[in-house]
Amino acid sequence: MRNEKEMMDMIIGAAQKDGRIRGVYMSGSRTNPDAPRDVFQDYDIAYIVRETETFRKDRDWIDIFGGRMYMQYPDDRMDAGTDPANCYGYLMQLEDGNRLDLRLVTLEYAKKDILHDKLCIILLDKDNVLPKIPGSTDEDHWVKKPGEEEYFFCCNEFRWILNSIGKGLWRGEIPYVMDMLNQHSRQELIKMLSWDVGIATGFTCSIGKLGKYLKRRLPEDKYERLMKTYPKAEEDDIWQSVFEMCGLFEETAIRVGKELGYAYNEEEAYNSRLYLDCTHELPRDAAEFLMVRRMREKDADKAAEIWLEGNLGVHSFISEKYWRDNYNDVKRQLAEAEVYVYEDGEGIKGFAGIENGYIQGIFVKEGMRSRGIGKALLDVLKGKHADLSLHVYRKNQKALDFYEREGFQISGEQIERDTGQSEYKMIWRKG
Repeated sequence: MRNEKEMMDMIIGAAQKDGRIRGVYMSGSRTNPDAPRDVFQDYDIAYIVRETETFRKDRDWIDIFGGRMYMQYPDDRMDAGTDPANCYGYLMQLEDGNRLDLRLVTLEYAKKDILHDKLCIILLDKDNVLPKIPGSTDEDHWVKKPGEEEYFFCCNEFRWILNSIGKGLWRGEIPYVMDMLNQHSRQELIKMLSWDVGIATGFTCSIGKLGKYLKRRLPEDKYERLMKTYPKAEEDDIWQSVFEMCGLFEETAIRVGKELGYAYNEEEAYNSRLYLDCTHELPRDAAEFLMVRRMREKDADKAAEIWLEGNLGVHSFISEKYWRDNYNDVKRQLAEAEVYVYEDGEGIKGFAGIENGYIQGIFVKEGMRSRGIGKALLDVLKGKHADLSLHVYRKNQKALDFYEREGFQISGEQIERDTGQSEYKMIWRKG
């Protein structure tokens, strides 16, 4: 593999020998003092020419750079949308391992291009007509401070795309989901992370193309979290990556908004995550959308209140003291158990606890009963288990009627030790 000096001698030497070439300049990572150096760095070279036509007609002139493994003529594509008469490119992977990205540009084009990109070094100017430029810097590629509107749209777009990801996962459309995740949501995440980096550095650094320098710019723990957002093309793995992405995005967005003095839409953020969490729990055979999600630890107090309220309301045949004495233990158990809550725009209205197919209870807030909330919770449990069982007090006729309507059958009767009350065991099996 030719080293950098050998390559540069060859590139400049070829230009000096060819009268049609009037100047040479270089841009890209090799001119960026902040870019890491390695064997894969391209040589981004521009030859300034009086015209490009004679070069384009002679396909063999580029043999002077050495043998090629493969290459592209990007401006020959029908959809290129470029002006080959003023700028024509060759992308060459050379046999010795070097890559040369070469453009032929007219003087008029070059003068604009050189001043546009501060990562530019003039290597040859035969006619002394090129503009004087300051030392090479990646300032043009530094993270730009966003305006409040740009910040708002980044947050809004990230949350909106979650709808597409969620429904795609529910439908099992993995190629679609991976595209939405990586081509859309990830762009907004990288944008928000770049602003966080910009704030930390006074907006005086670059994160590189597609965030390739983020490993150097982010704290190690945050970069590790970013890596967890890249999933295998498997449903469960994608869900976990999406949840990691949501947490990372929202934490960063809150911090960026605070630092820049921009309003953070907490309501939109909460509702977006609620809808996503409900989509995650929605049974595949659901005929309607169910506002049921997995309970979070911070929901335990609210769920315990509904538990106490429900038991006092429907179990008048059991001492009130019994329920109040068990309140704190139940709250602790709820925080550790598998529990699903029904939540809409007005808050949590009910919950269901389950362990290995055994329903430990379904409770709905007073005033919200007979509105389909209990059924929605039960439908989610049915979607997760082929067999369900539970116990119902014999005197709780409303509960008995509810479970019988939902396909449960009585399979036995026993006396509960703690209360001395008779209770039925009921079972349900999928279709």
